[in-house]
Amino acid sequence: MARVMILGAISLAILFMAVTVSSSRITINIVEDTENPQSQRCQQQIQQAQRLRSCQKYLRQTTQFSEEEEDQVNRDQQQCCEQLRQIQESQCRCEGLRQVVQQEQQRGELQGRERQQMLRTAQNLPGLCGLSPQRCEIQTRSLF
Repeated sequence: MARVMILGAISLAILFMAVTVSSSRITINIVEDTENPQSQRCQQQIQQAQRLRSCQKYLRQTTQFSEEEEDQVNRDQQQCCEQLRQIQESQCRCEGLRQVVQQEQQRGELQGRERQQMLRTAQNLPGLCGLSPQRCEIQTRSLF
């Protein structure tokens, strides 16, 4: 009986510690995000650039367009470049493109080659627009 009570007390203590550690990690992450001026600046710039909606549309089209739609795709690319130009900091451009790719991935409509095509296009978009950096490194392990 004493062993059962000791095991129960130990289990309860471990559970309490796990909950405490887990909640403190969440709190720390939230505090870091809200106190990170670079992250806030990027989010403001991305928002001012209309969350890169034209880039999202352009990237979606590049995975499925036909030659008849080439003019529309070119217009959407130009609009995307304009939105990227509104973002002054190069690392914020890459962050915005990462968010766009992540949103598209979460929609779940793209498979295999289409996903890879969208990722490659997003990574090279700043260069296509004549902006720096020429290429964004967008992590694929968590996105695809």
